[in-house]
Amino acid sequence: MTPKEWNEGLNHLDSGLVEEYVAQKDAYVRKKRQRNYWFAAVAAVLALAIGIGIVAVGNGNPGQPDSPLPVPLRNRLATPIYPKMAPYPNVKDYPDSEAYNLAWSTWREDQQQQYDQPDGYADSLTDFFHASMAQFLQSEKNSAYSPVNVYLAMAMLAETTGGNSRQQILDLFGVDTIEQLRQQAGHVWNAHYSADGQSSLLLANSLWLDDAYVFKKETAQLLAGHYYASSYSGDLGTEEMNLQLRSWLNENTGELLQEQAENVKLSPDSVFALASTVYFTASWKEEFNPERTEDAVFHSPKTDITVPFMNKTLSSHTCYWADNFTAICLELTGVNRMWLILPDEGHTVAEILESKDYLQMTQNPGAWENKKSYHINLSLPKFDVAAQDDLIEGMKAMGLTDIFDYTASDFTPITDTPMLYVDQINHAARVAIDEKGCVGAAFTVIEASAGGMPTERDELDFVLDRPFLFVVSSRDNLPLFAGVVNEP
Repeated sequence: MTPKEWNEGLNHLDSGLVEEYVAQKDAYVRKKRQRNYWFAAVAAVLALAIGIGIVAVGNGNPGQPDSPLPVPLRNRLATPIYPKMAPYPNVKDYPDSEAYNLAWSTWREDQQQQYDQPDGYADSLTDFFHASMAQFLQSEKNSAYSPVNVYLAMAMLAETTGGNSRQQILDLFGVDTIEQLRQQAGHVWNAHYSADGQSSLLLANSLWLDDAYVFKKETAQLLAGHYYASSYSGDLGTEEMNLQLRSWLNENTGELLQEQAENVKLSPDSVFALASTVYFTASWKEEFNPERTEDAVFHSPKTDITVPFMNKTLSSHTCYWADNFTAICLELTGVNRMWLILPDEGHTVAEILESKDYLQMTQNPGAWENKKSYHINLSLPKFDVAAQDDLIEGMKAMGLTDIFDYTASDFTPITDTPMLYVDQINHAARVAIDEKGCVGAAFTVIEASAGGMPTERDELDFVLDRPFLFVVSSRDNLPLFAGVVNEP
């Protein structure tokens, strides 16, 4: 079965359930607390988590992304069916070479089927990745941001908007129509979904509907069919529903963002919410030896601090450079990578972010001219960085205006409730590394309310002992995470 067939066959929303649900609206609204139809809310909560359970930042262990919750959900309207992938074959688990070769062949076939996406499907996103990373990573503090997370958040939001509100989101992503964005988002989804045990990148989406309002089932069906979105209904804004939403987020992000999830809640005026998560697991292709980890000085912007540095010798390893930085790439399982980008002396991370050089390098390293193989003595501080910011001003700077103005916004594809506007885009991200690998998590909360308003040499010491940039990229070289380490 091809990814296209998966997409077409997944998440069929039960029309009978929806029609019954809609038919009950009028009677239910009379029983519900008094609300003004001119004042309603729409919320979108999207989360991206990357974790491998080796850094002590969470104790969750998500399996299938839509696994049962500690807090029961009521009125479930749709359930997605995820692609099944053969597990990565470990040779020691097979009694003979014939059995192993068969398992390998099956695994490889599933891999090719899942990741065979059109060349250049994400080319139009380069400008968005560059602009948003420049907007949201320039800070003297530790910062972390997930470009792919925010992209998926805004793609989902675009499906609920119309008119110029939608067009501005399409322009942000460099596509002409919602159909092109929908197709692109599908390519991103399939190119990144992985559940083979070697590395995992599990994606889950959901739609949360308030019982007091009437929604257009076509949009709910579209979100189910193209975005793998489960649907739930309830009294949004109540503590019960907020607990269910937090449980859903924690369950699907390995509990890596429990503290941040506690800050997620929908107001009593919420009309609907969108939630999306990604959970990623990977290890270094070549782990660091813990016995070589030593304390050393890191020169943070404020003061020198002593932190644990992991050390490794990389033989014949490629080093990349530009006018103001030097970089190397460390391989992770599942054809994922972590880029370590160190500003040259006298330059800053902010200067790097202003240029597209680093992004062009990470997205197409094979075409990068300034590179050479070195015997590299790597010294990398362990770090655990987290950040939380409101992205509205940055989004405005990138051209989005109508969704923030209730007199100009258009949310009619999902509901006819008028005067809706986005008043919060709360993005939180966390990334940590140790000798075995990398973990991370991110979520985005979009809430809308209604009304009112180097020099070449044969050997190179690559010591990241001052602020540096990192990028965690996928098998398709898209930036899953990016961040700035100012203080490990």
